[in-house]
Amino acid sequence: MFGVLNRFISKLDAAPLDDQQSTTNGVYGFQVLRNANQEVPLEPWFDFVIGINGRTIDNPDPSLFATEVRNSAGTTISLGVFSAKGQKIREVYLNIPAEKPTLGVSLQWAPLSVSEDVWHILDVIPNSPADVAGLLPYGDYVIGSPEGLVRGESGLGELVEDVRRSLFLFMVLKRA
Repeated sequence: MFGVLNRFISKLDAAPLDDQQSTTNGVYGFQVLRNANQEVPLEPWFDFVIGINGRTIDNPDPSLFATEVRNSAGTTISLGVFSAKGQKIREVYLNIPAEKPTLGVSLQWAPLSVSEDVWHILDVIPNSPADVAGLLPYGDYVIGSPEGLVRGESGLGELVEDVRRSLFLFMVLKRA
């Protein structure tokens, strides 16, 4: 049952010391881009499918993944899911309908490291540029910027200080 998770963790543990700055370097999975099915507990941008039915996904061909889902019509599948929020791995069990064997999600093969530098908005000062832009504390995330690299703990602060004009950010907004 947890074989896929154990193999994933062993891949991370086997990384050379130089690569252990990030536990996700060189590890890939299917990143969830959109989720049109409210019954599938996968969160766009933050969740990566790294295993299916006890096997690690190591082939970027989406048709193999889709075939595995279709072949499971009328049964339950298990997905190994890596969440960029907290760098956690969980097992998700989903019933695949016999009449329409799909998950209702859009996926993209991507390195898990694309989600490492994410900033959760915790506070928005009234009348600040963040407030004027409509950002919500504890719900919105900064995931990057076309203005430059946003890496490390101080990356976002350094970018804000360097840019003396309007700052463009890539965001994940949580709205009801």
